[in-house]
Amino acid sequence: MDGSYRYSAPFAFELKKGENIIELNITEGAMLLGNIYLSGETKIPDYSKQEAMDGDRIIIIEAERIDYRNDSSIRATCEFNTALTPYDASKKVLNVIDAASFKDAGQTVSYEFLIDEPGCYYMGFVYRQSDKTDFPVFLDIRIDGEIPNRLLKSYPFKYTKDYTNLTLTDNDGEPVALYLDKGRHTISLTISIDNIRHALETTERIISGINDLALEITKVAGRNKDKYRDLDLVNYIPDVRERLLTWADELDGLRNDLRKHNPKVKEIGALSYAKIAAESLRRLAREPNRIPYRIDELAQSTNSAVQYLANFIDILKDNRLAIDKIYIYQKDAKLPEGIGFFKSIYLSIARFFSSFADQAYSASNKDESHLQVWVNRSRQHVELLQKMIDESFTPKTGIKVDVSIMPDQGKLIMANAAGDAPDVAQSVNYSVPFELAIRGALKDITEFGDFREVLTRFADGLHIPAMIGDGIYAVPETINFWVLFYRTDILEKLGLEIPETVEDVKRMLPELQIRGMNFYYPTAGMGSFKNFHGTTPLIFQYGGSLYGRTADNTALNSERTVQGFTELTELFTIYNLPVEVPSFYQRFRNGSLPIGIAEYGMYNLLINAAPEIAGNWDIAVVPGIVNENGEIVRYTSGGAESCVIFRSTEEREKMAWEYIKWWTSKEVQVEYGQTLQITYGPEYIWNTANLEAFAELPWDAKHKAVIIEQTKWVLEAPRLPGSYMTERELSNAFNAVVVDGRDLRITLNTAVKRINRETERKLKEFGYMSHDGKMIKEYEVPTLEKVRRILYGEN
Repeated sequence: MDGSYRYSAPFAFELKKGENIIELNITEGAMLLGNIYLSGETKIPDYSKQEAMDGDRIIIIEAERIDYRNDSSIRATCEFNTALTPYDASKKVLNVIDAASFKDAGQTVSYEFLIDEPGCYYMGFVYRQSDKTDFPVFLDIRIDGEIPNRLLKSYPFKYTKDYTNLTLTDNDGEPVALYLDKGRHTISLTISIDNIRHALETTERIISGINDLALEITKVAGRNKDKYRDLDLVNYIPDVRERLLTWADELDGLRNDLRKHNPKVKEIGALSYAKIAAESLRRLAREPNRIPYRIDELAQSTNSAVQYLANFIDILKDNRLAIDKIYIYQKDAKLPEGIGFFKSIYLSIARFFSSFADQAYSASNKDESHLQVWVNRSRQHVELLQKMIDESFTPKTGIKVDVSIMPDQGKLIMANAAGDAPDVAQSVNYSVPFELAIRGALKDITEFGDFREVLTRFADGLHIPAMIGDGIYAVPETINFWVLFYRTDILEKLGLEIPETVEDVKRMLPELQIRGMNFYYPTAGMGSFKNFHGTTPLIFQYGGSLYGRTADNTALNSERTVQGFTELTELFTIYNLPVEVPSFYQRFRNGSLPIGIAEYGMYNLLINAAPEIAGNWDIAVVPGIVNENGEIVRYTSGGAESCVIFRSTEEREKMAWEYIKWWTSKEVQVEYGQTLQITYGPEYIWNTANLEAFAELPWDAKHKAVIIEQTKWVLEAPRLPGSYMTERELSNAFNAVVVDGRDLRITLNTAVKRINRETERKLKEFGYMSHDGKMIKEYEVPTLEKVRRILYGEN
């Protein structure tokens, strides 16, 4: 079948008379192959009117009790809604199919049921479909693997804000009766987009056409938007007006065609983006020679026609459907009524008061004899973790673990001071361990005999922020990789190659900028405060550093650091990269920023929330700086979340270390990542920091290879007393040079003075310097070379 499930019918293959060869190539992963069958097309019969048999028998199927699903991410969930069954005011009870998991074309859920008395039965549902405003979601309904009649092919489940009863009816509004033999049967529900396939394909074609036209226009007009300049665009692109009007007419035709699915509503909310896009195209067509000055309305802004059409595709493809019950019943049966107004009020009040009781995975629920693990993640992540601990870790080690959702990672310092700290804190931001370790709260990982076995699982540069002296106080959990994202379709049309170096980037900028496009550098997306992830990569690529050998020796004004910072600022001041980009994701989608450097969050968005450019983008390693040896240096940041062990008794620290070793191991990380994605869907991709485990996770194989290659260049900025001032002053210096036009060297020299004052104050606070300014103990700055000396014994 079509992998996108836009066609719900099986593929038809033309076979020649005689011998034919069928060849299957596995591009990724592994599979078990059973038999191969060839069959003719299955015809679906027309519906012939009939009534259900007399009787009051009713079969109720609770939809959350799924017997079969073709996508493991389809799941039941709990809603505290008194209209649903089962319902418990104080406990979470699975009572409905989660609409967030049952939303994609081709997804199927199946249920078995028993018929004692053969005959014709009606079929009903209790469901909610509240995302497609005024527009239905379509289901193929099968009985025992076959669609009984044409009425049940792409049957519409109408828009409804609340849970409602639906009985399957024919075109005259009469209930549909289905004949069922005595014995066991299976009912299957499959989300179908056959009825809107043409709308999706037409819209995607129009988006591609608009993007091509935008490129043509910018090629003719450039970026000059001088309103006093006359440009006869029609002379260069004679059919520009006709193209715009044709697309607008096609969109109006789509809306009129789709309106048949809900003719009672004059303006269907789900189709509003298509209407806005058509109106925008018509406005532009009225004055085609003005389009170069209004190019943003066409294709290069969040309010462009292209963006509205992309949103339209998102709405059409999102078929969220929550199902509570399925009824199969005879003619005289009465469907169950709701619980009534007063009982609903009573249950809602009971739920309100029960919410004050202890909640699952609360940090207040603990058994002192168990290992206490706080996790700074969602309930879905924590539930899966606790399940794996109970099934794998505890039986293997005998160590019982209580997992709690961390209330606030910022309060770990106060929890430690109050004596309420956990044994292990997990999924904390990579910058937090230093703040805890410098105050003596954390266990030095290098004090364990087998620390090298664990810490060598990760990119060496990830350990730098957790180092104090010769100690390492955290174990990386996830990695926030940075890679180069680029639009393959746009670069191909412009004849541009993927840049390997920053100089390559500069050479491609004229071709981009003359068409109103540009290159995205991460500092543009960081608001007014530019963190280390945006300011240090070019400094490190030039061989610069933030400090000398010790913390009291700030090196921002050293020659190589100045070179790197100059390169960073000149990208914006001389080469005109955009200084502020609120959303690279949106501008990458609409093509105004077809190439740029971004991280894991961007990757997750593109693979899960940008269907209109699927197959038109790719990733590569980050462009770097060529060093004196001719090597391209590609340093980027990579810190995400880490795990730490709090100081306590030797016995509890050993238990905590056994847990950390288990949790960060290859086998466990692979199982967790696979199970997370299988259970909750493709958006739950797990970016483990364990490099061997990352290589086996269900990511695109080519993308994994690029990311793993880039991890060789992960280098985090060191964290030390007062380093927050270094991060702040680097940000201020960037803004001063790029935004205010100040002199770079004077700005950095001023920053060094401020950093030195704050560093001295913090060194005194933590006992490295006396109050009269004399050094008591040098604070040696962590470096990549020092990390490798500790981990591998390198000199």
